[in-house]
Amino acid sequence: MTQGELREHVWNTLSSRRGAVYPTPPHGHHPNFAGASRAAEKLMAMEVFLKAETILAGPDQVLKPLREAILQSGKRLVMPHPDKKDAFLLLEHISPQVLKRVRDVAYHGQPVKLRETPVDLVLVGSVAVDRRFGWIGKGYGFPPKHLEASAPWATLAHPLMLMEQLYAEPERKVDLIATPLEVLVR
Repeated sequence: MTQGELREHVWNTLSSRRGAVYPTPPHGHHPNFAGASRAAEKLMAMEVFLKAETILAGPDQVLKPLREAILQSGKRLVMPHPDKKDAFLLLEHISPQVLKRVRDVAYHGQPVKLRETPVDLVLVGSVAVDRRFGWIGKGYGFPPKHLEASAPWATLAHPLMLMEQLYAEPERKVDLIATPLEVLVR
């Protein structure tokens, strides 16, 4: 199976089993899913999240509760610029309510160079993951294939997105997978 075929399989399964929530259909996205807030709560209870001071997070809807918690707790949030490839913005000392839309990051964030900004944790959406910590994303956008960050990588996944082993070559490895039912740590 190719990565694209696996993505289609997961998106179709989430749709047919009503596991996907806004925005739907999940096709073309790192899906937001039923139970994502429980998965986020499990991740936020982990030491790696609690100790992190600066967190790089993707713009996906599924990560919104995590981004809000980062800002509410006074941590520093780094996000990709919504309009500029390979550009990043730092958000700190702002209320999560200011970010009504992901595009608002461009108005409230300060430009930073990622390689000059120490990051303690990277949060990414996913399409498919496995118990060997393989990860497949939506195939474009954030995170770009060349993104290097020495911090641990974490993602949220619906149980339908978690496999024993991916049916395609993973794009990369992640260090932590939180589902509504469990947390896997590499």
